Amino acid sequence: MATGMNFDLVSYSGALYTKSITTTPFLNLIGAPKTTNAVEFAVNQEYALGTPSQPKISESDSLTAPEAANVTRSQATNVTQIFQESIAISYARESNMGQLSGVNNAGQVENPTSELQFQTAATMQKIRNDIEYTLINGKYHKSTGNTDANQTRGILEAIVTNAVKETAAVSSSTVRSVLKSFFKKLYDANTDIDGYLLLINSDIKAAISEAYEGSGYFMPGVTEAGINIQRLITDYGTIRIALSRTMPQDTALCFNPAAVHLVEQPTPGKGNFFLEPLDKTGAAWKYQIFGQAGLDHGFEKLHGKLTFGAT
Repeated sequence: MATGMNFDLVSYSGALYTKSITTTPFLNLIGAPKTTNAVEFAVNQEYALGTPSQPKISESDSLTAPEAANVTRSQATNVTQIFQESIAISYARESNMGQLSGVNNAGQVENPTSELQFQTAATMQKIRNDIEYTLINGKYHKSTGNTDANQTRGILEAIVTNAVKETAAVSSSTVRSVLKSFFKKLYDANTDIDGYLLLINSDIKAAISEAYEGSGYFMPGVTEAGINIQRLITDYGTIRIALSRTMPQDTALCFNPAAVHLVEQPTPGKGNFFLEPLDKTGAAWKYQIFGQAGLDHGFEKLHGKLTFGAT
């Protein structure tokens, strides 16, 4: 763990911004968090009834009962994983915030005023970004030992039944027909998509807007132009559109937000994602942030994903 010191973390004046992603739309849109006291947790049980068919049973046949056909069940599970970060700031660094680098005009002051508070807040945001990315893109792995890390399954990997691949790349000329076919496939697979969310990145969003841009008309005196499609009204229901910078540019996720939950695994007596001091060995503050979380994606057949440009 590297301790932040004066020549590593210098102070500047001026408004403070981040170049990193700070929005977490998937976390904001899904259902309320759940808790578990076990690393592995049940997502759901599944069973299948087989392909519907027309029985052919005569009166004579009906006098003898048919062989019993049992419906078997299986369980789907996921795991929580550890999110952990450390913060270390020397006493000398925290007491030297007024020593400014860069351009400084009269009257300017340091921003932030506390290195420890800034590093703590930034680290918490990093963890939240990591959770957002993991819940969408995470690759599943169940630990087989103490040195083997659990990794939670993200919603994109969870979707198997309604995983649709489109060979064409993202394009305004094809996106309407491709999405129409995608929604039909979800409906035909017995997925009721009315009220669902379509989570997409900027490429697909721009293609949708461009595809519908020529469908309106202008009245005399109109001084504004543009289009921002926020809902798609389809034959199979109305679907809201949400933007996510963490989604792959070539993938659209159509999901039921009420069926998806963050699963937290609190530490007894501490909670989850807590800040606690580490052993002090000198003139520095040392803390760690620790938490465990995973994704309850619900029945994977409730959701669908569409990948453009698939081979």
